[in-house]
Amino acid sequence: MSITKIRKGLAVIALMGALIGGLAACGSSPGTARAPKSPTSTTAQAPAIVDPAKDMAAWAAAGGTDDLKSIDRCMSAMGNNPTREQIGALNNAVAKAQSRPMPASVDPRGAYASMLGHLKKVVAAYANGDMAIAMSESGSIAADMNMLQDEMKAAGFDVSS
Repeated sequence: MSITKIRKGLAVIALMGALIGGLAACGSSPGTARAPKSPTSTTAQAPAIVDPAKDMAAWAAAGGTDDLKSIDRCMSAMGNNPTREQIGALNNAVAKAQSRPMPASVDPRGAYASMLGHLKKVVAAYANGDMAIAMSESGSIAADMNMLQDEMKAAGFDVSS
């Protein structure tokens, strides 16, 4: 594997670290406000107000940021020749993250789900011993992470750290 490809993989890990840092700043517990009572009237209701901060806090409290940290730890531990155990751990971490989608109010274009899909392809490539495909998918992951960071900034989150 060339130095360029290794650096590209490390860049993805660095981006994940920055994203995790920004997500950690979002808080780790949902708001304490009670859910509004449902009206008994049959008149049309106004659409619900979207609150990305509350959505993000609920996602984080449900383990969303922990899932990202787990993926980051798995990827950081993998070298040029990951073991079956490391590949399995990454696969499990990605599957767990896929079970907790990021709120659409924060990620309207689905960059998080796309990133996780590319990570699944990385897992398959590692399992098949195809490092070229694994590194190629890393580039797609970086693009998804950049899009996600842009979406989060647009929703009012600071993800620069």
